[in-house]
Amino acid sequence: MTEWNSSDPDAARVFYDLSEWDFDQQAELASALAEAEIPHGWDGTELVVPQEYEWAADNVFAEVEQHLNIVGKGLSEAARGDDDDVVDAVFDAVFDDDGAPAEHTIAADTSLTEYDLEEWDELERSLVADSLTGANIPFRWEGTVVLVPTADESRVEAILDEVESGEIIPVINDGPDGDALPFESLNSFFLAGERLRKDPRDADGLERLLEALTIADPNRPPSGVELGVWRQSCALAEQLADVLVEGSTGDLEAAQPVANELHDLLRPLI
Repeated sequence: MTEWNSSDPDAARVFYDLSEWDFDQQAELASALAEAEIPHGWDGTELVVPQEYEWAADNVFAEVEQHLNIVGKGLSEAARGDDDDVVDAVFDAVFDDDGAPAEHTIAADTSLTEYDLEEWDELERSLVADSLTGANIPFRWEGTVVLVPTADESRVEAILDEVESGEIIPVINDGPDGDALPFESLNSFFLAGERLRKDPRDADGLERLLEALTIADPNRPPSGVELGVWRQSCALAEQLADVLVEGSTGDLEAAQPVANELHDLLRPLI
């Protein structure tokens, strides 16, 4: 995911008020934004994204709101208000006539830069396409050559560097039944850490932790999560589970620092 400081006062930012969303709803939204490679941060209960990602973020909000049956609580300041024309404009920008996500095409008079990815394998090119889409960068393919607006060169080259260096991991951890979400185990680790750092005896927190460990593979991180971070998360989760399942009362107190470390490690990713 693109490096971005949400607290930078000089950055053009968009704020989403999520004070009416509960913690699990906020976590699901943050996971969807992370999967879409949309940089984001938190200011209390307000979600912050770069202004240039506003339309892409509104798209994710619309999908999550529909999935969670939340109405009218996720649009940015630019899309909120009583003016129906503003809301219609947001919908038209995000969806096509059939209600499907709209393609971001390149205008005919745009200056283009070409990147020849002939020596890259199909999976790597697919990762590039997914990352460009998530970053809201228009592009098109001509064979194995990807064309992007010259104005976006620096952002595109950063994405290419991340894919080529392996910082973006292409494997999706889809669980034993093949139907788990890519971020399910990472989300569960985070939520378990959140609960268990407050109360090591929280049964729901322990249940989440154990369920996630049955799915998680240290060598197969969720899409977009660096391998080193994922392995550290798995190690902390294993350590925490061992203490809580087999430990004494004294060990339970020692579990809180581990839960804190797990929570703090994953907070920037959620």
